[in-house]
Amino acid sequence: MVSKIRIKFKISAIENACLVARAIHLMTNDRFSEGYGLIKEMQANEFLMALRMLAEQGAMIKKFCDFRERQKSKKTESITALLTTAAERGDEEAISLLATGTLERWI
Repeated sequence: MVSKIRIKFKISAIENACLVARAIHLMTNDRFSEGYGLIKEMQANEFLMALRMLAEQGAMIKKFCDFRERQKSKKTESITALLTTAAERGDEEAISLLATGTLERWI
């Protein structure tokens, strides 16, 4: 049971990193209130974890976020589930992102 909780936490950390990356983009492009709205409910520890992930794996987090936006997925669907489903359908980008192992390092 402990491992399931940890996996869920790490997946939500990736989701938070996407939110923080999007918020930073909006805030630096004259859309401060819109960007702030994305992160204002986030707990401080979640925000700091997201910033650390962005600092360490910023390029990969951006790829995950961009993939999610292109797929127009539901907010409730995790990036891992989205990538897995797309990879099973033969989506080359999803297969490539899963093959990098970035999710495994965080999960």
